[in-house]
Amino acid sequence: MSAAVLYRWQIKPGREDDFRAAWTEGTKLIHKTCASYGARLHRASDGQFWSYARWPDEAARKACFDSHDFFSMDCFKTMQDCIETRFDEVVLTLTDDELAERGKTHPVPELETGRLILRAMRPEDAGPLFPALSDAANMHYWSSGPLESVDAVRDYLSWNIHGEGVQCFVFAPKSDPDDALGWVILMDRKPGTAELGYMQRPDAHGKGFAREAAARVIRHGFETRGFRRIWADADIDNAASIRLLEALGFEREGHLRGEWETHIGVRDSLIFGLMRP
Repeated sequence: MSAAVLYRWQIKPGREDDFRAAWTEGTKLIHKTCASYGARLHRASDGQFWSYARWPDEAARKACFDSHDFFSMDCFKTMQDCIETRFDEVVLTLTDDELAERGKTHPVPELETGRLILRAMRPEDAGPLFPALSDAANMHYWSSGPLESVDAVRDYLSWNIHGEGVQCFVFAPKSDPDDALGWVILMDRKPGTAELGYMQRPDAHGKGFAREAAARVIRHGFETRGFRRIWADADIDNAASIRLLEALGFEREGHLRGEWETHIGVRDSLIFGLMRP
């Protein structure tokens, strides 16, 4: 189990910037010298500073400080000079870890087609999009089964809104921009490439909305985002999705056997790709 240490200090008035600069230099030095996991510095509402430092284990931390005279170095001397009160450190043993840095989502500009507005997805789109994600036939080839409530849809859509490296466009009629008919999403993959995804409500089927919206997002991906290749996958039996990709100019590139295990079983996947003109 990895270990962590909590440090807490009261800093002398007017010395906070000096302390932070010295802490940053010293932390980087320890990380480089002893292969620690690094640390974070926080300022509390009462003005005290807290640091959370991670290590492979407590033995590695002790060995590091036993083997190196860090406190004779200038940055650590500056830190000590800035400290008014030093509180006892607390050694922690990691039991569970849900801490992870999240990369930024991409801003979603407003786009238009002849009939549609394409805009950023919002939590309140859960209501209009509930029919898309609750309909058993609509979800048959999706990666998960139908959802049972608007709250469940809202939770499900949070990744589309906040997920790392995604750019999700809701499409809606120009006459009613709040009436989300579906969405088209670009997901960063390898540098210069993105995966395309899409979903629409059952009442929007057969009207060309998904094709119209996806074509506009693809154009945005090539012309604005600068992707050289956009790809998508479709269940081997999802004829409607395959027709849409082919209508958009995608070419079939591969057949992945047993690629997904979903609510309808283990499924083969077809890979389609489109290169920048």
